[in-house]
Amino acid sequence: MTIIYRIIALILFFLVYIVGLIGNGLLIFIVFRQKNLRTVPNLLVVSLALGDFLFVLFCVPFGAIAYSLNYYPFSTFYCRFENFIINLSLGVSVFSLLALSADRYKIIAKPFSSHANDSSSKLKLIVIFIWLLSTCFALPETIYSGLIIETIYQPTSNKTIKLIYCWSPNNDTLLSNHTFMITRQILRLIIYYLMPFIFISIFYCLIAKKLFQKTDVIYSPNFSSRSSHNNSISEENRLMNINLNNNIRHNLENLSNYQTKNLLNQDIKRTKQLRTRHKVAKTVLFLCLVFFICWLPKQLHDLYWFIGVLVYSLEWNHFWQINKTVALILIYIYSCINPFALYFLSSTFRHFYKRYLCFWSNKTCCSHRHPITYTQRRRTQELMTISDYKRRSSANNTTMTVCYELNRFKTSNYSPQQRP
Repeated sequence: MTIIYRIIALILFFLVYIVGLIGNGLLIFIVFRQKNLRTVPNLLVVSLALGDFLFVLFCVPFGAIAYSLNYYPFSTFYCRFENFIINLSLGVSVFSLLALSADRYKIIAKPFSSHANDSSSKLKLIVIFIWLLSTCFALPETIYSGLIIETIYQPTSNKTIKLIYCWSPNNDTLLSNHTFMITRQILRLIIYYLMPFIFISIFYCLIAKKLFQKTDVIYSPNFSSRSSHNNSISEENRLMNINLNNNIRHNLENLSNYQTKNLLNQDIKRTKQLRTRHKVAKTVLFLCLVFFICWLPKQLHDLYWFIGVLVYSLEWNHFWQINKTVALILIYIYSCINPFALYFLSSTFRHFYKRYLCFWSNKTCCSHRHPITYTQRRRTQELMTISDYKRRSSANNTTMTVCYELNRFKTSNYSPQQRP
């Protein structure tokens, strides 16, 4: 049964390794290959994917080997390097999600500001600061990491078993210092979990408040209903206006068409922009929820083990052993779940994923491309049809009014009954 359990674990590690490398690597490649995708949220998502890519590349295969052997077979150097990558990836994920949430609130609060798709040096400084801050927080764990050798005597078999662990901290003095262990674990809980959870919750509460105050589709005030005083024109005058001056009518219609088309294009652009930003905000919220759910068992495990067991000598029972296994599985799943989330939540990323994953079969990719284009064209045509109806009715009313005024002026000047 133990052999089957280890085989299943190795298969899961292998799947996480392949899916994580391909998914995160392809996500990074797509954003840097397509210039129109180099926006603020996408570049922060790339930072998130790069941290997961490093974690999958350096930690998953060696973790699988250590898990299958029940001891750590590598050197002290790699033990420290592995702890550095784990903490670096965790810090990059936390601070990138925090920056994404702050950026989404900034965009929703000022929906038509010019910084929406800005990828200037300011963003580069933010990404560099995230990686430097994550590195600084990961260095102490790297310094105090090392191998711990534990010798266990088994009286039944009369053998002595030597167990090797990669542990942080590995110093006996630090492990016996209760103040240090409690302070260390509480700080890790605050920095890597509670602090981002509180701030992200605040940002999304403010975002929800803003969204409840706005509508999804915004039309320009220029499309509001106009006063219809032309209804008082009699049938006889209306017939005279139709035949009064075709040239004047033609010029007025052209002018009205030009202005209306410009206003229509602005409305379509703003509506599409608002919908896109709201959708990106929902995607970022989903990524944040996935992070907090996947890392919650790990935070509970570390809190109970480093404080409850090592400091207060609490019992390590079967429940916490299951929690440890679930925590490891969720951490590895999180490292490869972000590309799947973007695939299902973003039609743009889904299109490019299909394009690059199906490069050997153009038929498969093209079969999924046309329905998206047809749907987009259909929505645009429906919106243009409604606005075109409003434009025509408004232009006709304006033309009839002007023609009626010209006709009345002409009649008043040249009518024989009103000559002096």
